[in-house]
Amino acid sequence: MGNGALRGYRWGRATVEVDRDTDLADRVIARFACARGHEFTVQFAADADLPASWNCRQHSVEDCRRTDATPNTPAAGKHKPARTHLVMLHERRSPAELETLFADTLSAIRRLGGARPGCVTIGGRSYSYRNDT
Repeated sequence: MGNGALRGYRWGRATVEVDRDTDLADRVIARFACARGHEFTVQFAADADLPASWNCRQHSVEDCRRTDATPNTPAAGKHKPARTHLVMLHERRSPAELETLFADTLSAIRRLGGARPGCVTIGGRSYSYRNDT
């Protein structure tokens, strides 16, 4: 390979193929108003949920509100409720298993002399707990 064989190429170039016969994704342009008085646009995919606010890159201002009114605005109250630890626990275990586990835990706590900081052995495993009452 000669001295000038890689002239015109640079590190980080993704490919040397021509970008022909490629279809770009449909796009939507959303307009936002900065708190410092200027407007800017951001491109999103056409099927994306458009956010109600965006951060201004010019002034580093957060929560710049959207000025265009499009039907893609996320409606309030359509979000799924948060999955709590208790909900996930009920997904993993049956009510009978939970009752058994609860009874084992209570008996282990009583065996130690009541609720106080320490370690409990349940089913061959050690669990530490803390009571802040």
